[in-house]
Amino acid sequence: MPTMERLKNVDTNLFSVFAHNYSYLLLFIMAFSFVLQLLIPSYTQLLVLDPQNVLERPWTLVTYVFLHSTQDFWHILINLLVFVFFAPVLEHKVGSTKFLLIFFLSGIFAGIGWCFTSSYPAVGASAVIYAILTTLAVLMPRLRVYLFGFVPLELWMIAFILPLFYDVLPLMMGLQDGIAHAAHLYGLLFGLIAGLSLKDK
Repeated sequence: MPTMERLKNVDTNLFSVFAHNYSYLLLFIMAFSFVLQLLIPSYTQLLVLDPQNVLERPWTLVTYVFLHSTQDFWHILINLLVFVFFAPVLEHKVGSTKFLLIFFLSGIFAGIGWCFTSSYPAVGASAVIYAILTTLAVLMPRLRVYLFGFVPLELWMIAFILPLFYDVLPLMMGLQDGIAHAAHLYGLLFGLIAGLSLKDK
């Protein structure tokens, strides 16, 4: 049976993981937030980004990032999967402070851009993930990534070429597929600027 001292060490080690790896803490918050969405319907309404009332609810420029569609479980699964692979790498590369700035500022930047170009509510961390991928692609363009586990691609291809088909093309065609393609591209733009500014240092 574990002693109290051992239990204290477990608690300390657990919190130390979050203290030095904010990417994992943010991952946990997103997952926990999704559970709250499922349990408390009004939770989503409180935190969703709605261009119609964003001036009265400015906090939603941050909080929408921690929400995901409860109708499409692939939305959160894919976002969390990509996040857990690339966010810790970027945090290790640039440090926790700069990583947190990229995370929150890219979300705000994409949220503001979305409010200027759309009248529909938005949820999800996709724009932030685009920013993370793009920043990392600028700093480590030759990083080898295996798409679907077996297709070898360099990171710059994923960050800059795939969005042409997944986001730019649907926007040009005027597709109404319920995906915030414009917000994704705002995140990509922020990541490009962040990556170039960090690369010069």
